[in-house]
Order: sequence, then C-alpha cells, then structure tokens
Amino acid sequence: MIITPKTLLKFVFFLTVAMTSFSVDAQIAVGNGSYTNTFPGVDAANRNNFPSGTPQVSGVAATKPVPTNDWWSKLIKDNHADNLFNYPLTMNTNNNGLIMTYIPWGVIGDLYSIEVGLTGLTTNKTTVSDFSDWTVTMNWNDGNNEFEATSGIGMPFVYFTKNSSSSASIKVLAGTATISNEMLIVENAKNGSDYVAYAPSGSTWIQNGNIYTSTLNGKDYWSVAMLPQSTTNVSTVANQYKKYAYVFPKNTEANWSFNETTSKVTTVFTVTTDAKEGTETNILQGLLPHQWANLASGSTTPNGTSYSNVRGEIKMLDGNTFAVEHTFKGILPTLPNLPHYSNSFKPNELNDKIQLIEGDGLATWTDSYNEGQVMNRLIQTARIADQTGNIVARDKMIATIKERLEDWLSYENGEVAFLFYYNNDWTTTIGYPAGHGQDSNINDHHFHWGYFIHAAAFMEQFDPGWATKWAPMVNLLIRDAASPNRNDYMFPYLRNFSPYAGHSWANGFASFPQGNDQESTSESMQFASSLIHWGTITNNNEIRDLGIYIYTTEQSAIEEYWFDMYDRNFQANQQYSLVSRVWGNSYDNGTFWTSDITASYVIELYPMHGGSLYLGQNTNYVQTIWNELKQNTGILNPNDTNPNLWHDTIWKYLSLLDPDEAINLYNGNPDRNLKFGISDAQTYHWLHAMKALGKLDATITADYPIAAVFNDNGTKTYVAHNYTNTQKIVTFSDGYQLTVPANQMATSRDIAITGTLASDKSEYQQNATANLTLNTTGSGITKAEFYSNGTLLGEDTTAPYNYDVTNLQFGIYGLHAKMYTASGSVISNVINIQVGEQRPYNDVVHAIPGTIEAGHYDEFQGGVGQNISYFDTSVNNEGDFRTSEYVDAVTVNNEGATVGWIAGGEWLEYTIDVQNSGCYELSMRYASGNTAGGGPISFEIDGTKVTENIVFSSTGGWNTWQTKTANINLTQGTHVLKLTADNGEVNLGKMQFTFSGATCPVAQQMSLPFDFETSPITSDFNNFDGGTATVINANNGNTSSKMAKIIRDGGQPWAGSYINLSNPLDFSSNKYITLKVWTEAPVGTSMQIKLERQNSGGSFELATPTTVSGAWETLHWDFSQVGASTFDKLIFMLDIGNVGNGSNTSTFYFDDVQLSNTLSSLVFSIDDARIFPNPVKNRLSIQSDKNEIQKVEIYSVLGKKLKEIHQDFLTINVDDLSSGFYLLKVYADNESFTTKILKE
Repeated sequence: MIITPKTLLKFVFFLTVAMTSFSVDAQIAVGNGSYTNTFPGVDAANRNNFPSGTPQVSGVAATKPVPTNDWWSKLIKDNHADNLFNYPLTMNTNNNGLIMTYIPWGVIGDLYSIEVGLTGLTTNKTTVSDFSDWTVTMNWNDGNNEFEATSGIGMPFVYFTKNSSSSASIKVLAGTATISNEMLIVENAKNGSDYVAYAPSGSTWIQNGNIYTSTLNGKDYWSVAMLPQSTTNVSTVANQYKKYAYVFPKNTEANWSFNETTSKVTTVFTVTTDAKEGTETNILQGLLPHQWANLASGSTTPNGTSYSNVRGEIKMLDGNTFAVEHTFKGILPTLPNLPHYSNSFKPNELNDKIQLIEGDGLATWTDSYNEGQVMNRLIQTARIADQTGNIVARDKMIATIKERLEDWLSYENGEVAFLFYYNNDWTTTIGYPAGHGQDSNINDHHFHWGYFIHAAAFMEQFDPGWATKWAPMVNLLIRDAASPNRNDYMFPYLRNFSPYAGHSWANGFASFPQGNDQESTSESMQFASSLIHWGTITNNNEIRDLGIYIYTTEQSAIEEYWFDMYDRNFQANQQYSLVSRVWGNSYDNGTFWTSDITASYVIELYPMHGGSLYLGQNTNYVQTIWNELKQNTGILNPNDTNPNLWHDTIWKYLSLLDPDEAINLYNGNPDRNLKFGISDAQTYHWLHAMKALGKLDATITADYPIAAVFNDNGTKTYVAHNYTNTQKIVTFSDGYQLTVPANQMATSRDIAITGTLASDKSEYQQNATANLTLNTTGSGITKAEFYSNGTLLGEDTTAPYNYDVTNLQFGIYGLHAKMYTASGSVISNVINIQVGEQRPYNDVVHAIPGTIEAGHYDEFQGGVGQNISYFDTSVNNEGDFRTSEYVDAVTVNNEGATVGWIAGGEWLEYTIDVQNSGCYELSMRYASGNTAGGGPISFEIDGTKVTENIVFSSTGGWNTWQTKTANINLTQGTHVLKLTADNGEVNLGKMQFTFSGATCPVAQQMSLPFDFETSPITSDFNNFDGGTATVINANNGNTSSKMAKIIRDGGQPWAGSYINLSNPLDFSSNKYITLKVWTEAPVGTSMQIKLERQNSGGSFELATPTTVSGAWETLHWDFSQVGASTFDKLIFMLDIGNVGNGSNTSTFYFDDVQLSNTLSSLVFSIDDARIFPNPVKNRLSIQSDKNEIQKVEIYSVLGKKLKEIHQDFLTINVDDLSSGFYLLKVYADNESFTTKILKE
C-alpha cells in the first residue's frame, strides 16, 4: 500500500474506530486544550450533527483532505452537480458526462447546449479526482469507460482526457454543428453561445444524428471552449483559439507575500501547463475585475478578448502567470481613548453603560455563532473599560470570556456542548452546539471561528502568556477555516477562501441551484482581521500575513461584487448600491432570514469594530449607502421597531462619514432595541471617538499592521497598538514616526499626564459637601476642570488640584476631571457618589409575617435606584408600574405589582421588619411561560443566603399564576432582604411570609448522590411498563454493601423505574450525572437517563452506550445544557428501545449515582498510568500511583482478545506478538481505559 498523508490519517482513524469499541470518547490533547475525534452524541434538543455520507473523491483527491466551500463543492457531496459556474461557463454533470452551456444569470434549469462524454459511458456518479487552487478535475468511471474533465475559474476551455478505447462523444442539444477537420463547431446554442471542440490534430468527427464522435486519432485528449459572446465570425475565432486547445493546466497556484515596510500584498498566480501537442505553452486565462483592476507593476496584462459574466467583464490573458497587488491600510483592536475631544461626550454616561454590561454572563443554551456574537459584545466593552481605567469592570468581562472560551477549547469525556469535534471523513473541525449548518453542511466556519480567534487575541492581550497554553487549539481552528499549508494532512488548503474568486464561500457543499454563496462579508472580514490580531500578538507572521492576504484580497472582491463601488459589475436593473448575497451565478438583496431590505444593508456592516476600518476608506460610497439607508429604511424614525434595523451598526457606519449626525441620531433614540451582540457602551465610545478623529485617511499606511491614520479637516491623528513586550517605533508612509509603549495603544495626540480622581466619601446626606482630590502625574498641566454628570463645576489651576462640591442634592453624581496642557487634554477616571439613602417603598417597611408585592422593592431618595436598591440589565421599564425605574414591573389583576422580564444577574432589595426570629414559610406567586420553567432565584441578608435556590415549573403562560413554597430563616429586627435571580424565565408576584416555627425543619431529602447504603430503598423506586427496581446486597465485584438492580421483563421498550426527588436537579455547577453499572447486555446497549417534573409536563433525556459487558464501568451523561433545572424526577431507562425478557442481558446492576462537575476523579484514564516502553520489543510495564491495576487485556486492532493478564503488570511478556499496532485495555477500580501500543 502506498502511504500518503490521507491514507495515514485513515489508518490512524481506523485505530481510533477500533478503540471506540472499548472507549466511547477520544480526547486529543492540543496544548492546554483538546478536542475529540469521536462524535460526542446529541444534546437535549437533538442537536449536534455532521455531514452524512462520505466524500465523492477518487484518484489523487482521495489522498488529500476534503475541500469544501468551493464553487464545485457539490461534486464531493452529491452524485452529480447541477450548479457549476466557473466564469464564463455553466456546467452540469450527469451519468453520461458533462453538460456545457451558458447561463447569463441564475440557475441552469434545462438550458443545455452540449453534452461531452464517451460512447457507451453510463455511470451513476461523478467524482472529484484532483483539484488545485482554482481548478477541479471531474471523473466518470463505469468500470469499462473512464474519462476526466478539468475546469478552472476564468477558463473558457474545459480539458478532457480518457482512459479507455471508447470514442469521445459530443451530443449537440442546441444550436447548429459543423465539422471542420479536427474541430467541431457549435453555433448559436443556448443564450447565443458558441462552442468549439478540438480533437487532436489529424482527428475527424463522425455525425450520427445530434451525436458527434471521434476516435481522437488514437490519442486520449481533447478540449472544448466557449467563444466570447461578442464573437461574430465563429470560424475565425475558432481557429484563433486552436493554439490554446492542446495546452492543458496541470496545476494552479496563487502565492502571496506581504512587505511590512510598504504594506503591500503581492499575489502571483501561476498555471503549470502540459502541452499535449504543438509548440504552444500558454493557456487562455480570464482575469476577474478584482484582479485586472489591481495588477502589480510589471505583471503581464490581459491582451485578448473579453467575456461578459455575472461577475462583470472577464479579460483574457494569453499567459500562465500574472501578479496582483493590494495595499493593507491597517486595523485596530478598538478606537483610541480620545472621545473626550468630542464636545458632547460625557465620561459618566460611558461609565454607566459599561456597568450595565460588565456583569453579563454567557448563555448556557446557545450555539457557536450566537456565542461568538455575545463574546464580541463583552470584548469590545472590556477594551473600552480598560481605556477608561475601569479595571474592575474589565476584569469581570475578561473572566467571563476566559471561562467560556477555555470551555470551548477543551473537551472532557462525555460532554456534548462547548467542544470541538474533528470529523475524519470530511477532514473538518465542528463546534458543538452548532448553528446555521456549521456542523451538518460545514457552513460558515470562517464566520464562527472568527469570533473565537478574535476572543483568543483579546485574552492574550489582557492575560499575557495565555497563548502559550491555548494557541495550539486556536491555530487548529485557523487551519480548519483557512490552512495556509497545501500539505496540511488534517485540513484542506484555504477551506473557506477562494484564491481566484478573491473572496470566501460560506456554503460547505454549494447546496443551492445558484451555486455557492456568501452573505455577511463583514463577518468574513472579521475572520481575516482576527487572524491579523492573533498572528501579530503571538508573533506568528505566517498567520498574520495570511490574515492580511485574505483581508486585502477579500476587500477588493467585496468592493467589486457586493458593493460595485466602481459601477462596472451590477446589472442595470440592480436597485440598490449593494447586495447582501453573492451566488455562483447571481446576486440579490435577500438574506437567509428575511427579504427586508434593511437586513440587506446591515448584514454587510456587522459587527463593527477596529477590524472594520475598510468600510470607511471610500467616504463617497459611504455617502451613497447612507442616502439609501435614509430612503429605504426607518433609520431616521426613532419609533421604528423593525427588528432588522440595527441602529447601532448603521450609526457607527455613518460616523465614518458624519459623526455629528450619527451622534444626534443616537441621542434621539435612547430606548431603541439593541441587536443581539451589540454593546451600547461601544457604540457611544465609537461615535464620539470618530468625532474626535475625523475620517479615516486611507492614503497613509504604516510598517506595522495594527495602525491607522485619521484626518479631521487637515489635522491628522496617527494611531497604533503595540502588541509586543518592547517599545516600538511605527513609521507611517508619509514619514511620521509614532513611539508606542509595549502592550499599549498610542496616538499622536497623547499627552504624558494622568489623573486619578477621588472623593472623601462615596455616600453623602443632602446639602453635604464632597471634597474632591485629583492626583496627577506628568508636567505642564495648566488647569484641571471638574465635572458632574458632564456639567462643568469649576476648575483649579494649581497643584494639588482640589474641588469642593457643595450643597449636594439627592441623586447619583458621576464625577470626572479634565486636565489641560499646551498641547491638549486628558480625562481622569470616573467616580460615582451617592447623595441620599435607600428607603423602603413609600417609606413603609414590610412587616414579617406579612406580604410583599414584588414590585414594591426599595427606592432611592435621589431618584432611579439602579445599583442601589436594585440592578436591572436594561434601562427601559417594559411594564406600567414605577415607570421611572428600570425594573420591568407591571400591575396584574389579583396579583398586584409584579416583576417580569427578569434576566440572570438582576436583583431587588426590600427593607423588612421581622417580628420574631425563626422559620417562615415563603409562598411566592409566579408565572412562567417557558416550558422548562424559570429561576433559580434565592434570598440573602447581609451577604448570607437564607434560602436554597428556588426554581419554578412552567405554568403554561406568562400570565398564568401559581404558588411556589419554600422555607426561609429570618432573624428578628430590620434588615434588607435581597432577591437575586441567577436566571430569569419567571414573573414574580406577591410573596407571603408565614411564621412556621423556631427552626426550619430538615426535610427528609431524596437527592443525589445515591449510594443505596441507607437510601434510596426499594420502596423509593416507582416501576413502570415492565421494569422492576430493587435495592440488594452488592455482588459482581462491587465493593459497596448495597446497590440497585433493574430487571426488564416484557412490557414496553421504554420500561424502567424512577425516583421522585426532594428538590430539582441543578446542573449549573455539576453538569454530569454519573453511575457505575454492571450488565451482561452487549457492548453498545443504550442507557438512558430521563428527567421529568413531578407536577407538570416537560422532559429531557440523554442516552449513552455501554462499552463493556460483564464488567463494571462508569457511565456519564452531560446535562450542562439544562443548567439549574426544574426537573425533580430521575428516570432510569436502561436498554432503551428494546423489550426486555428477564434474562441476564435484561438485568442491570448500578451504584453510586451522583452529580459531578468533572470526570477526572471518577474515571480511570490513561493519565493515571504509565505505560512503557512504547514501542515495545519484549517486556511491557504498566504502573499507576493512583489506582490498583486489576487486569490488562491486549486486543488486535480488529477487536480480537489475544491476552489477559492478572498479575506482574511490570513485566508483561509480548514476545509472542507480531510487529504492529495493538490495543491495550487496563482495568482498575471497576474502571478501564484503552490505548494503543506498537510492537516492534
């Protein structure tokens, strides 16, 4: 067997598959991260998938990673492809060969011109036998006849070879055919197209009806060309094209280089040719608009005819190489800290907006796309918090990102969410949970991974050294979407990006009739910018330059094909100045979720951040789009509630042209609905920063990629962010040099002074005086101004700088200082002081025993009680009660003042007067329209929890009210009772407190863990449909005294038994249910754990297979998606799907049912043992300091047991084994793991 990278990979995968008969999970460590190469199974919503079938590849293509997301990718998934658009040709494969035709726009339908094949050929599929950067070779093989066709982007010729004695065949399906020696000319076929088939010199064509055949004069090659649409003398042009007919492309490559000094990216396109006959060596290659408009100096240029096409004019080049040059004009992590130069900027408002976001968590029920958007929202906000000196807020958001990102980048055995899975068949990495076909169709990997890579660069920026641990996993994602290595054994070269088309394709298998597609170019550009950030901050120039190559090339393609910025590509009937979807043979203004034109605009602009500066390089075009946005959307109407009107995205885009108008629109619409993933803090900062900076100056570049220049009516601001650990001097193309400190952003307007503002207290009484002190560093300060809520209070011109704020009235005051020098100004940190106290609502303390209406939370003397008597994640009150407050409160008949729209992290406080210490029964009125219920919530006093977590079952509607009871311990006296929501999905009404005794009773708990020593007992089990559970004395090698047993005999396939729990299961911290099980049922028996509610509907179940028979093992179920649940019934459905017969194979012994947040302490793994030497010649040693090894088994890779060893594990004799791979299974403590060894 010839060993190739692909066959080696398949062999390794074969070993993995063999191993999975013993170990379901396979964790591949990559740095501190890891992924699995075994499908982890579905989650509770039956999500998690991967592409069906296997790739339709043959020949050389079968030895390479599988290319997806290309113009021809339908070929590798389906038997035939009906959507091959190579510019200028349209092609379709069938059982008889290749259809060639010309479709100016849209789908092929049945508009066929000619069919090229072999006589006698009949096959049921076309495979891909080879490919290069912009060509594909298709193969038809019916066992007796075989031929291939090679086609490439911009090539008017298709090149054919055959591997049988059959004759070449051309069926003329439209037009008029004439034979001219070795040429077969077809004129006026579909849509007026003309074709010429070129057989080898000396050949003839024989007509039989509309079928023309040729023996090719004993040769095995021929070609067919479509002539330019402008051709008038077909015969003349056919003879002119003949010199190209026998020069076949062997390989195509686009190779780029980046010159950091000049900021130029040069891409050289090269075709390696094979001249079948004659002396000609050049092919005829078409250049697309983004290429011929950006040719490098000294490049060969198109000198032939042109073709018209959906992409515009395709200019023909007689030659095998040309070069394109683009200029990279820089990106930033965020805009610089200069908003204070905007006269309407208020630092305290920005600080408030940061505080609204800083505590936000990340949803446990999400997918890879939505997760990325919300992480980006926190990232953009955290960067601004860092600039403003709000380190507490910054670090909160860093911690949130870090925890979830590392969860995604590390796989634990048994988990089904927040992980990556490498699928060997399709050579791709899939993230679970996925979204938008990211798993089943390999869609949008560059979109999704761009968010993750951006987050990784952010982590390295604020947690230096993070990348040394996690870079290998991050780089794996980069390789998946855009491997720069044509010899990468795991991933195809540049999966999403097409080097010749100049842009990315989003659809993994080009599954639509119009060809492949891409919608959100801005997210494709974000992917490229994330590579630039990550490559720069990790000092990986290969990744950095890859990102710059994709960024600049894709920008040129976007400007041509999505924006038609130069008015040369869109058809005359195109209504708008951009399109939102480019297809293989069309474009449109639809999106995949709506036909609303508003969405068409915003999807090309979102997300907007420092990587989006390309959008501001042509302000004339920005003006054009802004004019259309005003005309075609509701952006000027503050009352427009269109969910596709992403105000913030549009305002940030407008600020690239006119920040004043953008700020005015922002100020006029404070109550807009924020699009998922957008930060109000970032919008505010961005708009005022752009006002301070002026327009982007794209005429100036830098010798460092994280840099940009802005021009405000002649005043230039130079900006750069230094990701290195040493000071850097960035040189701009106009000669300006900017010194940038290590790991910092700097601008040409920076001033070497700082100021920290402090007050003598944080809380004051009415009419008091606050003493402010400004501590400064640096020299040259001429004065310091002091501001309250953006209003100037006064100034001090001499150090130390102080100011007294007198006669304070009730309210919250956001205070900052502004320091001036001769060259500009800087601002201090923002501090908040509180004037007034928290008081009970309407000054009535809630008496306990008694009733509290949820909407009667405490108030603040100074006005809005946000962050004093409550915290709400949104500033608009969705209800009708206490509308000046942020809490979403509404009056409900018979329920009083209720609180709804509750989100995780929100809290409310109530001043209470407890008459007697002791236990109180808390009866809470609530409603939950969420099928999974809501909560948990909890209560605390003085920072101490006085209740357990309280969860709520679904009531079937948001205004369908029920009562939930719980116990609460209270101490006599006046206290502030704090209600905290860990999660929402519940409306809260009246809360009645009734004294029930001196102490709360300790309930007889029926909750995990179960060890069956004292509980549960047999009577706690509830049997159903043929299942019988009992608690028995332990046997079968179990070291416990008691264990449980279920026998399934007749009944239903879902037979089993359940236990009612005292409290709902909470998986927010401990995400696994694990148990030990012993059965003689065959390996692979499906073991299901189902969760239900005792008093309402809804369920959640997961199944996992057994991996052994006749031995103890620990199984685990990942319920992390459930979080803090309302499920309080635990159901055991072992061997689900089969009807039991009462035999040993229908009997299941189990023990130690428990919750766990990790499997490392429960599962004996390879990490717990040392196996050496490996490879081994004669004696194998196995040691474990943690576990006592009980048994070792050696298997062939086909699963046949060859040896079983029960002692002397340090000297296992393997002399009798032949050379090769074997599977080693090691047992300890009723657990086992399997690994492979190599016998030399």
